[in-house]
Amino acid sequence: MNRTFGDVLRDWRQVRRMSQLDLALAADVSARHISFLESGRASPSRAMTLKLAAALDMPKVAANEALASAGFAAAYPVFAPDAPDLAPIRRAISMTLMSHHPFPGIAINRTWDVLEANESARQLLAALGGGPNMIEFLIFLGALDILENWEETAFLALLRLRSEIVLLGGDARLSAYAARLAAHPRLQTADPGAIDLDQAVIPAVFRLGDKRLSVFSTIALFGSVQDVAASEIRIELMYPADDATAAFFRSFAAA
Repeated sequence: MNRTFGDVLRDWRQVRRMSQLDLALAADVSARHISFLESGRASPSRAMTLKLAAALDMPKVAANEALASAGFAAAYPVFAPDAPDLAPIRRAISMTLMSHHPFPGIAINRTWDVLEANESARQLLAALGGGPNMIEFLIFLGALDILENWEETAFLALLRLRSEIVLLGGDARLSAYAARLAAHPRLQTADPGAIDLDQAVIPAVFRLGDKRLSVFSTIALFGSVQDVAASEIRIELMYPADDATAAFFRSFAAA
């Protein structure tokens, strides 16, 4: 059974933990109108649907679903990954990752699958036994001693996962990853109070033979991309947290 616009609006308002009055104030409409829209006593215009989607901070895919439930065409396109329209996006990703060399850089989608990686990231992931998904990789590392501060890194990843799930209004695959990570024995026995979050930078510290590599990341999003999937791509660039790590990657690239 297809959900009505009222169902979609009510669900997202509850996801965002907003009352009808909260949403009315955010969208600059009356609470009575919100009530009528949810009950089906009123139907939204296309402009009102988009206005409410913005007030609820809906992801593009959810805004499209809201429009469809109200009887309107999608506002945001969905292209095939190899579509010519997305060529500038693919080029921007490659340029960003290449220019970040010799330090590792990856591009991931909303479920943390690696879409592209520069040479240093590919070699680092291969050396560590990394697979095509970063959460799967983190869970895999939990059984090894390669990641020195695994508990701290996994805890931060779990916080990030849960934040993304809330932003998306739920995601079955991300929720499954979050559940698996939270249930990991090393996190179950870890003391969250012992994790020092009061730091300017919390790097991931890897052990590669006699090398100790300390890296932290920045994450970039495409702010003006309209395509649903491409707008969710994140470029994660890893930076050395100390001089020894910087020297390792520079020598690694020169070899």
